[in-house]
Amino acid sequence: MRYDDILENYPDAEEIGRGGQKVVFVVDHPDRGHCVLKIGQFQSQRTLERIRREFSVLTSLNSPYFPRVYSMKVFNDQRFAVLEQALPGTPLTEKLTEFQEPERALGLIIDLVDALSLLWDRRVIHRDVKPANILIGEDDQVFVIDLGIARLLDEVSLTHTLAARGPCTPVYAAPEQLTNRKHEINHRCDQFAIGIVLTQLLLGGRHPFDPQVVGEGDHVVYNILDGKWAFNEVECSRGACFLPILQKILATEPHCRYRTPQMLVTALNSV
Repeated sequence: MRYDDILENYPDAEEIGRGGQKVVFVVDHPDRGHCVLKIGQFQSQRTLERIRREFSVLTSLNSPYFPRVYSMKVFNDQRFAVLEQALPGTPLTEKLTEFQEPERALGLIIDLVDALSLLWDRRVIHRDVKPANILIGEDDQVFVIDLGIARLLDEVSLTHTLAARGPCTPVYAAPEQLTNRKHEINHRCDQFAIGIVLTQLLLGGRHPFDPQVVGEGDHVVYNILDGKWAFNEVECSRGACFLPILQKILATEPHCRYRTPQMLVTALNSV
């Protein structure tokens, strides 16, 4: 099966992105309408299993927060193709400065927690919560995408135990991900990423662990591991009402964060 053979049924396919071994297209499916087609290669059975798990999670969800997956095919030459619903949103990376007002930031984060709670209830951890994986639609509707490195707590871990770092985007990862403490991976690592996103919104797009924002440190990752974030910047802003929550969910040790998702929801609703 050649690369072009997968696309032969979609003559109007438009490439919208690529990364690693994966290329993403927007296509018009004759039955499904506007869809996203992902075509890639898997270098090992471990990689293929991650793809299968993402497909399994998304097909089990019936929620407007997540794309609906229609099909997945694996070919003998180590290629895969996944067809899913195209969501009508813009990546939050392009809208970070639009959510600096506390009220608007709070609305976005509450919807984000509501979406992720659907995963947590299924003992699934996203592990890659970041602005690029959050789409904003009309009326600030939130969509969550890319469960490619999601961790299914009831399944055997696919991460090498001796790896220095677990799967993640380092500048949005919790300390336990950065140090590959596999036994501590649960909904609290998604909490940490939510804290980074919320603080970044309140700071007009600036990363809360950026040494230039914090005033110390050598790199965002080192500041995450050392627990150095822009506390003073938030305290002097209109977002100071979020400080008690941010201090908790940005705690270096996961046991210091909210014990249950509902406790986080209750705290946000009280702001």
